[in-house]
Amino acid sequence: MKWIKRLFGLIGILILVVIVVAAYLLVTFDANDYKERIEAEVHEQTGRELELAGDVSLTLFPNLGLRLEDVRFGNAEGFGDEPFATLDVVDVAVAVVPLLRRELDVRQVVGEGVHLNLARDEDGRNNWDDLAARADEARDEAVAGNGEEERTPTESRLAMERIDIAGITLRGARVVWDDAQSGLRAVLDPFNLNVGRFQPGMETPLEITAELEADGGPLEEALSTRLQLDGLLNLDLLNNRYAVRRMSMLLNAEGGPLPRAMDMSFDSDVAVEVDEDDARLRMDRLILGMLDVTVTGRAQVGNLTGDTPELRGELRSSTFNPRHVFEELGLEAPATTDPEAMQRVAFELEGGGTPAELELSRFLFTLDDTTLSGSATLNNTGDRPHFGFELRGNQINLDRYLPPEVEEARTEGDRNDEDEAEAEELRIELPMEALRALDVDGQLMLDERLQLLGLELRNIELEVRAREGDWVIDPLSGDAYAPDDAGDDDGRITSRIQLDASGDQPRYGLQADLTRLDIGALLEDLQDDDARLLGIGNLSLDINTRGEALSDLKANLNGDGNMRFEDGAVRGINIADIIRRAEARLRGEEYESDEPRETDFSEIAGSFRINDGVVSNDDLEGSSPLLRVTGEGSADLNDESLDYRVNATLVDTLEGQGGRKLEDLEGVRLPIRIRGTFSDPSFRLDLESIVRARAAEELGVDEDELRDEASRRLLERLGVSREEEEEDDNGEEPDTDEDEEEAERTLEEEAEERLRDLFN
Repeated sequence: MKWIKRLFGLIGILILVVIVVAAYLLVTFDANDYKERIEAEVHEQTGRELELAGDVSLTLFPNLGLRLEDVRFGNAEGFGDEPFATLDVVDVAVAVVPLLRRELDVRQVVGEGVHLNLARDEDGRNNWDDLAARADEARDEAVAGNGEEERTPTESRLAMERIDIAGITLRGARVVWDDAQSGLRAVLDPFNLNVGRFQPGMETPLEITAELEADGGPLEEALSTRLQLDGLLNLDLLNNRYAVRRMSMLLNAEGGPLPRAMDMSFDSDVAVEVDEDDARLRMDRLILGMLDVTVTGRAQVGNLTGDTPELRGELRSSTFNPRHVFEELGLEAPATTDPEAMQRVAFELEGGGTPAELELSRFLFTLDDTTLSGSATLNNTGDRPHFGFELRGNQINLDRYLPPEVEEARTEGDRNDEDEAEAEELRIELPMEALRALDVDGQLMLDERLQLLGLELRNIELEVRAREGDWVIDPLSGDAYAPDDAGDDDGRITSRIQLDASGDQPRYGLQADLTRLDIGALLEDLQDDDARLLGIGNLSLDINTRGEALSDLKANLNGDGNMRFEDGAVRGINIADIIRRAEARLRGEEYESDEPRETDFSEIAGSFRINDGVVSNDDLEGSSPLLRVTGEGSADLNDESLDYRVNATLVDTLEGQGGRKLEDLEGVRLPIRIRGTFSDPSFRLDLESIVRARAAEELGVDEDELRDEASRRLLERLGVSREEEEEDDNGEEPDTDEDEEEAERTLEEEAEERLRDLFN
């Protein structure tokens, strides 16, 4: 609106120049004989050159009419030789009789081929600053008088009210804006203006059509726009209030930052109010339409004459489909796990401030089933924009909005090698520059639930802090997976999440404490499958990783943690059944069982370390009414392989097939080896270890000594001497796979033979 005001002001200056010329010609009938005097008078009044190259026609009665052709008005000093304005034809007619009563009754103002060349130099100086200063002086003189006889307020009001213009028409006008400071060049061509009968303080019809081409400066691509505007114009010159009521504007834009041509509509009651201290722009009954979105409300911009505009407003959007907006913009909407997600969006805003410091005192945002409300701030006075917020909402299901590849990587069970390789190369591409460009401090509370990666948390509270790309959520706490007999502090998750985007690749960190959670329900939701671990558990961990591809995130995973679970079970392994099966095998008997493949426990506890994606544990301890269990080993997340050993000790006898009790094994350590992959683990009772431990006990020797002796005997049975074995270690070809398998089978047969002796 500031530029429109200046444009009308410049047009008014030109009309004033024409009226001054007309008044001068009133006393000189042969106007062409006085061109030089006219040009000299304009130069004296404006300081610029006026060239009347065409004919000057004058009529005296009943209207004082003036027609000028081919007029050139000089530019300001320092802006080149190109004229500031040129006029092909201008017609002005003023009623004579009202002039005798000191009333201005303009019958018509018609301009054709009006060209304005507006410019700003590299120092920020405009080529109309001198004219604006002279226009202000002329306006003050017109209102206050000639200085010798000051007008009263009543006389000033009467002088303003006596202005009456039948109509103003501009056809084919051209306005050029050349900004040497920013490099922007804009051309308004054609510009057509039609104003009905004009009287100060009275409404009159206004019609504008224009086309604008802009290039350079901040625009990487040329921008083309077409404008059509209608409304009721009211210029209250005495009270300095300028308004367009029922303004309706249609705008079409193409190029520039826009991906495709766009149409926009704007309807409002617009007013500019000027007083000694301030100038304000008000927009009431504001209706903005673009694509499928309609925004209504009101807005005000104050302190227009100062250095910092002050903003205040209320805006409310219609409910719209953002996917349709992307489609209309020629863009592809983000792919989401749920294709029905991101279908409904609406917002309400109320606030104000300055462009550098904005505050939203009321913020309401709706996305599908999620509603957030609260307040927010945006501060642009620092090195980076700072965004602050305090929001409260009902629920957020983030899983719906994740890329489908993330959900597939989380939930896919059996995958072939090709699918596995594709999942490993799944990349999490973050907008690193955007994350580094914004600082954030905020709080969010959710009264219902947050769902992420299958997990459901309730009563969420979190605080976000971001500085130079280092994003930290601390704390993130909530209630989740509480057991049926939960107390006040049960089923609680407290965590700290970090995303560091300040470097070349993102770094992630997680610290979490889980207090008495139903671990089975949590794991089932997390992996979208039956959990292998059941029970009520406490878990704490501190892990970190870096990278973009899933394979890199696994390979760079490091950290540690500890766990403790009660009253649960481990699925996939039935230790008692493995022992019974081994006992039957040693007796040469058949064994059949329909017991579930799970081992109940009263308590399991231990700690773990993670080094480059390999999870290690060496202090697992567990107990049940029948067993005491210890364990050690590792799980490699990179290739999803297992190598773990569980040592089970019977504290009570287990009844075997036919009701037979395994009294001989009570107190004996029974090692079970777990190998294979996460999806297909294998479980085997380590018979060799059992025999070696019992034999070492009987012989009174160390197990390592016994292992060396057993190895020597085995090599002798295979026909391999110790010297040959050492020779292999020195670089000769090792035994074939068949020899190794044969050795393993032989060793196992020896172990079984020794166990049969023990049982029999």
